[in-house]
Amino acid sequence: MSVVSESELLGHAEEEFRESSGSLPRAAGAPQERQSVGEKSYVLDTSVLIADPRALLRFAEHEVIIPIVVISELEKKRHDPEVGYFARNALRLLDDLRVQHEGLDKPLPIGTQGGSLRIELNHISVDVLPVGFRGTDNDSRILAVAKNFADEGRDVTVVSKDLPMRVKASAMGLQADEYRNELVRDSGWTGVAEVMASEEDVVALYDGEAVLLDDAKDMPTNTGLVISSPRGSALGRVGKDGQTRLVRGDREVFGLHGRSAEQRLAIDLLSDPNVGIVSLGGRAGTGKSALALCAGLEAVMERREHKKVVVFRPLFAVGGQELGYLPGSEQEKMNPWGQAIYDTLGALVSTNVMDEIMDRGMLEVLPLTHIRGRSLHDSFVIVDEAQSLEKNVLLTVMSRIGQNSKIVLTHDVAQRDNLRVGRHDGIAAVVETLKGNPLFGHVTLTRSERSAIAALVTDLLEDGQI
Repeated sequence: MSVVSESELLGHAEEEFRESSGSLPRAAGAPQERQSVGEKSYVLDTSVLIADPRALLRFAEHEVIIPIVVISELEKKRHDPEVGYFARNALRLLDDLRVQHEGLDKPLPIGTQGGSLRIELNHISVDVLPVGFRGTDNDSRILAVAKNFADEGRDVTVVSKDLPMRVKASAMGLQADEYRNELVRDSGWTGVAEVMASEEDVVALYDGEAVLLDDAKDMPTNTGLVISSPRGSALGRVGKDGQTRLVRGDREVFGLHGRSAEQRLAIDLLSDPNVGIVSLGGRAGTGKSALALCAGLEAVMERREHKKVVVFRPLFAVGGQELGYLPGSEQEKMNPWGQAIYDTLGALVSTNVMDEIMDRGMLEVLPLTHIRGRSLHDSFVIVDEAQSLEKNVLLTVMSRIGQNSKIVLTHDVAQRDNLRVGRHDGIAAVVETLKGNPLFGHVTLTRSERSAIAALVTDLLEDGQI
């Protein structure tokens, strides 16, 4: 298969972060201490600089305020296996500004539109906060800076990717907003489209020919098609040349058949060695994990295209207990997070097959923190619960994919555990960014296959009825 290079995967976002070690844009003029008409002051918290290390350059003519406690938080996160790279980039950018302006002890001109930056050492008294907010935590310290500036008559907005932080700011009367630079506009693209075709075109598809369909020729590469004609139907996929080729509906992976058109199209993408990145979205019970796991085992045990299946899961506390505080060995600590994978596998294969898979080391279930420093060669990699990961973390994960490897991202944006990730960033931003690349394919699964009970409850939850 084609080698998935780091530069191809990270694209412009990664290149932009790397530029932080180079020259910085010169400002149009020195900032003024007194706020001018129309100028706003934006207080950024750590989550913004982790999401986008160059965020402080993106506020046009306005003032950017970074409380000193944010620098301390970035320092603590420098070696974090998931976000350390981005914390280091943010600190490096600030150090470049320090060198360029010979210090950070006063407001600095920044950008090309007359904006300014200040690292705020003062305005830290929490006495201005409501009694219930006068804590010693870092959120309170950041909010104290914003409130002190607001009380001086400035037009202040707290900018954060952290939902509770925005709620706290609003509760005390401050303006609060989500950092929106990395948000994508939801195009509604599900990776699947329904099109009409002539009877002749459908016959040609079944004869193995590539067909140029007017309704599909301009669709993103690897879009799956449900094709209808006056006398029959077919499944297809749009190639990078704009032509449609047949997708076999009888294909299976490790004994698993597609029950719906979407699942059959997903199996086609998962089985194509030329599609290095596959995204499977959908609500609970639609078969995302089962399809990914079976496709991986098929590639490893039957077709021998890879040596092993590696499943990474983000670690969010089970019952409030972090991984390091749970008893037992590393594998025993991982059991609460990995059990969902073993449950899926146990429902698909016999006990003997499952024992063989585990004994031969063909399946690893690891916390996402273990990806730091690794290059994953000859592996079928699954990132489960990808909806809980920030975009930058997802890009970092994909940059670890080495020679002869494939990566599958499974996600349900309705089940986000990370409150710093919204519906229109994280995995949604990655899908929109990679859409149309020949190395990438995506399918949103809509039909629940788990059980009638699961489908009913999921519908009620999504409709807000319970």
